[in-house]
Amino acid sequence: MKFILIRHGETYANVEQLIYGTTHSEFTKKGIKQIDYIMKYVQSVNVDYVYSSPLDRTKVIADNIGRLINKKVILVEQLSEMNYGIFEGLTPSIAKKRYPNEYNQFMNDYKDYIIPEGENIIDFDNRVIEFLDDVKDINGTSVIVTHGGVIRTSIMHLLNLRSEDRWHFKILPGMIVEIEYKNGYGTLVHCFKELKSLVL
Repeated sequence: MKFILIRHGETYANVEQLIYGTTHSEFTKKGIKQIDYIMKYVQSVNVDYVYSSPLDRTKVIADNIGRLINKKVILVEQLSEMNYGIFEGLTPSIAKKRYPNEYNQFMNDYKDYIIPEGENIIDFDNRVIEFLDDVKDINGTSVIVTHGGVIRTSIMHLLNLRSEDRWHFKILPGMIVEIEYKNGYGTLVHCFKELKSLVL
């Protein structure tokens, strides 16, 4: 499988640097422009499958892609962003002030600590990996419209990296990452940050 991993466009929560996974946030003007670049990119590649997180900020992009290339969009719960529970919609400083014990536990043990009303990294990784393992050996090219955390986990898993290596990858809004997975081996092929600079 060739994976084309697309992070949704910039939202106001991104600009305000909020902790948010499942919380809804509208696109900024920049985010809307990023969606236009994503559409131009998708027109330049042959796509067999379109998968999407069911969250609004990804689903709206995937639906546009599906209509553009005449492909059915498959919504996948495992591709949702991590649920940050009681921290959702807060800045890190407010989360630390409002929930000091919980925030410190999360920062000191982010893998195992389950955020109240949310999840931990291990459970999050496992659900993303479950989806990837189901499709990675299928022939063809898949577009996956999802979130920064999901893309980092995908890179980690498909390239056979350590869990902590995920933090070496900065996945910005609107970014596209291409990974080819073949015969049990993943290769990072492209990483597009500013699609407007591409000649398509």
